[in-house]
Amino acid sequence: MLKIVFTNHALKRLKERGISEKDVREFIKNPDKVEHSLRSPKRFLIKKVYFNRKLGRDHLLLIILEKENSILKVITIIDTSKISKYF
Repeated sequence: MLKIVFTNHALKRLKERGISEKDVREFIKNPDKVEHSLRSPKRFLIKKVYFNRKLGRDHLLLIILEKENSILKVITIIDTSKISKYF
């Protein structure tokens, strides 16, 4: 199992958006879609549609990660209601 760590930037974004580390870990384990970076073989994007309890509707969470050895580093997260635009 890979260890999941968060950058300070990612933790700040989680707090701003009211999303827990636990939720992000679960989304990483059960993504809806995974896209690999064309620029960096270590970097990839996880997309997960989830119900945003705070806003009462579906949202898309984009999680940018880097894999190094047995560590997945969460670089940042983007939370959007524009599901069809990015999914």
